[in-house]
Amino acid sequence: MSTVPSLPAVRASVLRPSIVYVVLFGSVGAYFPYIAVYFQSIGLSLEVVGLLLGLGSAVGLVAAPAWGAVADWLRDVRGPLVIAGIWASLATLLLASARDPLAVAIGIILLAAAFSGMGPMLDARTIELLGDDRDRYAWARSTGSGSFIVISLGVGALLNRTGPSGLFLAFAPLLALSSLSAWLFLRGNRRGGRRVAGPGPLSGLAIILRDPGLGLFFLGSVLVWTSVATMTSFVSIHLIRLGGDAQLVGLFWALGAAVEVPLMLMFPAFSRRIGPAWLLVIGSLAFAARTALVALAPTPLLVVAAAPIGGVGFAFFYVGTVNYIAQAAPPSVRATAQGIFSGTAFNVGTIFGAVLAGQIGAALTLRGLFVVAAIATILAALVVWRAVVAGGRTAAADAGSPVGDADPRLRRR
Repeated sequence: MSTVPSLPAVRASVLRPSIVYVVLFGSVGAYFPYIAVYFQSIGLSLEVVGLLLGLGSAVGLVAAPAWGAVADWLRDVRGPLVIAGIWASLATLLLASARDPLAVAIGIILLAAAFSGMGPMLDARTIELLGDDRDRYAWARSTGSGSFIVISLGVGALLNRTGPSGLFLAFAPLLALSSLSAWLFLRGNRRGGRRVAGPGPLSGLAIILRDPGLGLFFLGSVLVWTSVATMTSFVSIHLIRLGGDAQLVGLFWALGAAVEVPLMLMFPAFSRRIGPAWLLVIGSLAFAARTALVALAPTPLLVVAAAPIGGVGFAFFYVGTVNYIAQAAPPSVRATAQGIFSGTAFNVGTIFGAVLAGQIGAALTLRGLFVVAAIATILAALVVWRAVVAGGRTAAADAGSPVGDADPRLRRR
């Protein structure tokens, strides 16, 4: 009796989610590098700009998980993504027409309430579509970074002709196009295994933060992202004040993303050779080096020359956090831990960093602000080193499994 040979498994396509990443992160490239410059162009002070940027992150801290809960309840992210994209487009029109601080704040709240949920929902749907092939997520995500590079450069050239308000000419249409592309290209059934129930978000949070190693790493992560946001919130304004133009602003952000893309794709090789714990420390120190060089640079071109170092920092620290937590946290709270370290720590740091930056920058000048931020980032790197390298003990060890089971370098001292 002959047997029918089994067909090889069909690999999930990354093309469809990649199209959505291209459009969505193109909108990020149109907005994020230039919004602080726009706020200053309509007469807002550094203190107010910092408060507005922090306000957007604070709204996102609540709105992003709320959108995720709605998508989970509907069992489909396409509807929420369409609504969020249209909502964000309309909020952009309000923000573009606002001039006094209160009206701008309302526009920021409405925009952040919608926009902040779009990226996490796209990430979740991409992982779901890829199933057991989720290691190819980095390829899909890297197309978004590539789009960020192209659009940020293009919008910089546009703003040299139109002024800072021209960013909305690209941002609003790209948001609407994100809705359409999500509806068209995120169809399909979930692949891979079934979900495993965990102990619940509050219990999971308690398990993670009670552990000395992970609790200290959470503190270090918040400090790193706070220090980074202190610089990134105002580096675009700093470039303009030094005599640069919008195209140089776009180039600064594009160069960082250009370095970030290949490092993200090569991260598994670096992790095997060096270990994710040390990559976290290297990433933190790269952020500090970029900020120090920006503080010392006397010309716009030298500020731009420091940008690639930030790509090293983001690739190693952000991807390193995901990798480290995947191995260090107990399996029962691993998803909760990823949300806390990749989402909550980043957003909390952004809120503190943006608000503090406005206050410190007004008191010490932007150059003095960047000196403070560089020193703070070095101190944050020491906290991260103590947590992930020198500590040698994490929640996984408490659960009866050495942290280094998946990668012995996690326990190197």
